[in-house]
Amino acid sequence: MQGAAQAFTGRVSGALVQVLGPGSGPVLDLACGTGFYAPLLARLGWAPLGVDLSRAQLRYARARMPAFVGDAARPPLRPGTLAAVSAVMCHTDLDDYAAALRALAPALRPGGVFAHVGVHPCYIGAFADRSRPDQVLIGPGYWRRERRFDAWTPHGVRARVGAVHLPVGDLLNALTAAGLGIERVVEAGSPVPDILAVRCRRLVTSGLGG
Repeated sequence: MQGAAQAFTGRVSGALVQVLGPGSGPVLDLACGTGFYAPLLARLGWAPLGVDLSRAQLRYARARMPAFVGDAARPPLRPGTLAAVSAVMCHTDLDDYAAALRALAPALRPGGVFAHVGVHPCYIGAFADRSRPDQVLIGPGYWRRERRFDAWTPHGVRARVGAVHLPVGDLLNALTAAGLGIERVVEAGSPVPDILAVRCRRLVTSGLGG
């Protein structure tokens, strides 16, 4: 990686460190792809394992951590088995991130950490033209939530596979609706943020068990 891509990946890694932090126990790398962030998770003290729908990408991920094929909305996980979940740069890839959060939250131990790191919903999307490094031009489309393939860079990955946009309110409400209490919010990037990261913990309602 070089230039802007390397800088962006550095910001993503830095945001992940801020909202996940050091720990121990099993952490699920959600939609892990090739397992790129597994070494960082391990350096933080966690025991990473990955899940993804792509068998082709999992061939690479398994060189870095245990990984299995699975649907985020129907994860084959027992309740209370995870110390943490790391959702890095994946929420726009999932058709229903809110459903995935509801399905994954029970797999966390009471007080377990959910670390979300994704593109910033306010400044990244088909409505945001970032072709110039010194400014972002916002056009109509922020409230459109369907998967879209139009992008300011017609040869980029989003023009090929599309992306599902979640307004920032939808994203934060999806976290809390899944029983995750927000502890910290981090923004990164310049001239305006391109990354939004959120640290949550699984809440346990008194009397309902954990």
